[in-house]
Amino acid sequence: MRWLYRTGVGTYHLGIRLAARIGHRQALAWVKGRQHLEREAILRLHRQGRPVLWLHAASLGEFEQGRPVLMELRERHPEWAVVVSFFSPSGYERCKDTGLAEVVTYLPPDGKENAMDWLELVRPRLAVFVKYEFWHAYLTGLRHANVPTFLIAGSFRPGQPFFRWFGSAWREMLACFTHFAVQTPRDAALLTKVGYDNVTVTGDPRLDRTVALAETPFADERLEAFCADGPVLFAGSVWPPDVELIASAWPRFRDRWKLVLAPHQLDAGELANWQSRFGAERYTEAAGNRRVLLLDTIGILSRAYRYGDVAYVGGAFGSGLHNTLEPLSYGLPVLFGPKYHKFPEAVAARDRGGAFCVESPKELESVWTELTDPASRQSASRSQLAYRDLHRGSGKRTAALISRLLMLLLFALPLSAQSWESADRMVRTLDGLYGKCNLMVALSGKEWRPGLCLAAAELEAGQTVSLEVTLEAGREYAFIASSEVRDNDLDLYLRDPRDSLLADDDKLDGTPIVEFTPVETGRFTLQLHLPDSTTATTFVALGILSSNGKSLSDREYRRVSTQFGAASGAVRAAGGAQRFGSGRSNWCVYGYLLDGGQGTTLSNLDLAPGRNFLAATGSDSVKDLDIYLADAELNIVRRDQDPDPYPMIEYDNRVEGPHLLRLEVESADRPGLILLGLFTR
Repeated sequence: MRWLYRTGVGTYHLGIRLAARIGHRQALAWVKGRQHLEREAILRLHRQGRPVLWLHAASLGEFEQGRPVLMELRERHPEWAVVVSFFSPSGYERCKDTGLAEVVTYLPPDGKENAMDWLELVRPRLAVFVKYEFWHAYLTGLRHANVPTFLIAGSFRPGQPFFRWFGSAWREMLACFTHFAVQTPRDAALLTKVGYDNVTVTGDPRLDRTVALAETPFADERLEAFCADGPVLFAGSVWPPDVELIASAWPRFRDRWKLVLAPHQLDAGELANWQSRFGAERYTEAAGNRRVLLLDTIGILSRAYRYGDVAYVGGAFGSGLHNTLEPLSYGLPVLFGPKYHKFPEAVAARDRGGAFCVESPKELESVWTELTDPASRQSASRSQLAYRDLHRGSGKRTAALISRLLMLLLFALPLSAQSWESADRMVRTLDGLYGKCNLMVALSGKEWRPGLCLAAAELEAGQTVSLEVTLEAGREYAFIASSEVRDNDLDLYLRDPRDSLLADDDKLDGTPIVEFTPVETGRFTLQLHLPDSTTATTFVALGILSSNGKSLSDREYRRVSTQFGAASGAVRAAGGAQRFGSGRSNWCVYGYLLDGGQGTTLSNLDLAPGRNFLAATGSDSVKDLDIYLADAELNIVRRDQDPDPYPMIEYDNRVEGPHLLRLEVESADRPGLILLGLFTR
């Protein structure tokens, strides 16, 4: 069925060109804009060596929907350069000077040659499409180039070709997306029904923007005075059919209500007609003590809704309903016409009792009468506010989802593909420790301690790092330390709960070894000290062996350490991590030998201020690994419970005090090695 898609797209583009030739303004802008792509500006980004994020939106409305996600991604990844492309002139003209993108341009018409040329020019590391932009050649090109591709604010309807018998070419486009971030569970269900479960419900990012506007201080003496005495129906973005409907019902409510009419277009003739018909006063003129106000200005509607009690949103008798999220953000019940089913936020509002469809004067009078009762208005308002509070933060959720999935995608690459000098140094340090510990295994008969068996840190000269461990009575232990710099001196100390020194190795060498057999089970403290160093910072590692321990094969260790190196590089490339560590002189890597159903808790975790990352990887025997981060009051602030063996958490630390980290092996074939890393910007 590709011919059907190509024929439809080709006919559409031909129609636009024909319209341009006869002088249609928007069609002419569409054609001319595509003759001057921002090639030099894009090439300049490549010369700067910056990775490119390509975001495509159909028009201004879709860009505004993706704006909260883009803002959050820019904050998370300031090193990225952003190229925004538009299909329509309205989006390009309004956003060509936005500070959110280095380059704003038109997208050339969909076709194999255009797509190849565009992708060769832009070379995106990441592609993001907003809401319902599907272009076969571009998506196929992205897939062949292995570019992670996301749909954000996705919205689907049962009647779309994806879900019809003839929709195979359209379903091929769905297969090109790495992941779908959709607005509602209904959207997710439609995708799942046709075999796509790479979908997450993150909500509508527009809500973030409308809530931010609602929470921004705004005062308008003119509106405040007009709306002061009585309930107000605030009719926003109305067209003539909307005004006709309101006019038919208005005589019944004019004694109890006030009315604000905010037209979608400021047409002088229509404004004069409506002023006469309603006996209205104008916002731009002196107050006249009337019951109807014409909002004959632009730019304040989204903030002016705060003065209303009920909203009517126009457009649903014509080509499309306008923004219902703006009045929702103030908790206003919303009325609209019959053509609202393409707008998931309107469908959801009606289903929960916060919005009402009115197709006739009789229906409008019935709903208006119901909302005249304060209790009914409050009930609908509570529904709107509950939805707002539940779904706000969609932009952050979507950006976090993209960042995490990027890390997982990069995670799957070999270590060399995501090289990071610090990760390379860390892995070499762990490799050196593993070799020394295995030599001790051969000489002493001890094996790797079950549970916590190794740790690593990055130290400056003169620093000491401490590790609390539980040691069992009668079990023989060996503690071995190692440095990435062979000639560096290391000192190792073991202390009891009263801080008394039990054993130490402070001889001048780079491999201190302490052996100890406790008489009683208890908590003990290991201290690893770096007296001096020839480098600014040095990675050091500590291994713990014990009698009746567990074996750790060279093959298993090498596989896990390689994966951990790749994961570390992914956290840096996709998450923006700058270094290992979680705080002052803390361990930054922990190694555990755990079986299914087992877990461990890191207490008193001192996280650095700002953004922190936690990532873990396990051996092939570990099938499902979860991590939880809690604050000092034991409130869980982040978690990763996805059914996979590579959990990752990203957390902005703004709270002073220690944190707790819980790691749990939900499923494993046998005990396996797990490496957990802490990273920060």
